[in-house]
Order: sequence, then structure tokens, then C-alpha cells
Amino acid sequence: MLYYYRTDLSRYTGDVYPKAVVINSVAELDDYYEKNKDTYQFQLRHRRRLSMLEDVFEKKSRYSDRFFNSRPLLFIVLEEGSGSISHVVDSTKTENGEISVNIIRVIPEVCTAEMAQWHIVLFWDKISVNKDIKVVFHDKYLSEQRKSN
Repeated sequence: MLYYYRTDLSRYTGDVYPKAVVINSVAELDDYYEKNKDTYQFQLRHRRRLSMLEDVFEKKSRYSDRFFNSRPLLFIVLEEGSGSISHVVDSTKTENGEISVNIIRVIPEVCTAEMAQWHIVLFWDKISVNKDIKVVFHDKYLSEQRKSN
């Protein structure tokens, strides 16, 4: 299961993207929120998005330490030069001690000109949480898709 949320920056930090963050407990989830609530816009901006990332932090009752014993959360934090670029998690795999998350960047023919940050939230197998995480991007240009149709 995965969730995909736009969480633009409230302030510039100089962080390098993509970032992969493993959350193993309710305490780590609380800590991540407290450390990043002034950096990312976790609050909802649109009424239609009521079940979005804010639920992960605000309604933590569904996430207990018992939940984390079997399945941590994996946050993949991305930054794009345009909010028009979207993402699809194509596959995830563990190979030779490394977790790979393959993400397709869907790039439209015409993009807007604002920076955008995204949190992709994946539920991961507990066995793999202490391994290195590699994020691999594959670009898909919508203009190429339209030309082939």
C-alpha cells in the first residue's frame, strides 16, 4: 500500500533530494513530524484532500507500536522543479542487501514553474528496514506518449 502527497516547502533547508526515511515506531513518527512541520506543508490545502498525509500525523491512533512491529513506514521525499510532474511507484525490490524503489516521473509537455515537494509513503516489510535504500527514477514524457498513439 502507498500514499502520495504534495508537501511543498514552508522554508528552504538546503536538503538534497530524494530522501528516504524509515519510520519504525510511533515515537519516530512523532519526531519526524515535529522536526519537519515547519519545513513541509503537512496541513491540507484543499478540502477534497481530507484523507491525505495529515491523517498520518494527526490520526496516529491507527499506527501503534504493534503496527510498527510488523510493518514500518517508508517515506520517499522528492523535489521537482514543477508541480506538474507527478510520480508512480513502478516497483520495489530487495536485492543484494539493498532496497530499490523505482519511480516513474510523469512529465507533461508543458509544466508549471513552481517548485514542488512530495512525500510518498510506503508500507515496507520489517525484515528489510535496516538496509540501504536506493531511489531510481525513470522519466515518462507525455508528449512522447501522445505521438505514439
